[in-house]
Amino acid sequence: MGSDPKSPNLHWELLDSSEDRRYGLFSVRINRNRSPRTGKVHQFQVLTSPDWVTVVPVTPDNKVIMVRQYRHGTGGLSLEPPGGLTKAGRTPERSAREELEEETGYRAQEWELLGRMDAMPALFTNSFYVYMATNATPTGNLNPDETEDLETVLVPLHEVRRYIRDGKITSSMMIAALYLFLDRREG
Repeated sequence: MGSDPKSPNLHWELLDSSEDRRYGLFSVRINRNRSPRTGKVHQFQVLTSPDWVTVVPVTPDNKVIMVRQYRHGTGGLSLEPPGGLTKAGRTPERSAREELEEETGYRAQEWELLGRMDAMPALFTNSFYVYMATNATPTGNLNPDETEDLETVLVPLHEVRRYIRDGKITSSMMIAALYLFLDRREG
């Protein structure tokens, strides 16, 4: 993008960046950038976080494996495909495989990367990786993190769009992941 000589320069020059605060899941950086249009310098808060992963697992009988869990940001329950942070020293795929088994007690035979997205480019520096896993079967090795209380929910594949329309699935990142999945399955 931006190779057209008639396109305006929209890239802000990064002058400096320093960590302001560090928390468990992310840190806040203060970036000073120069506007390509005005030349003025502005400050921006940027959140750095490990990459995120999610997997849309499907059983041999075409049920999508999801988890219902409490989300502290909204103060309510959320129905979503399993996922989490990419663990240090692990690839996104390996982290997705581990999240699937830890959160649902399932493993899958076939894996495919559906895409990489910018998690929230206005604020976050990280990426969000979406995988599809097929022929997922239970192992009985459910092992959620200490801060996770989960219910495994099997959603018939043909019901996923209705769950989104009816507001049963509300996480915007997970809806984007599910649409990547649906596009791949239908394409």
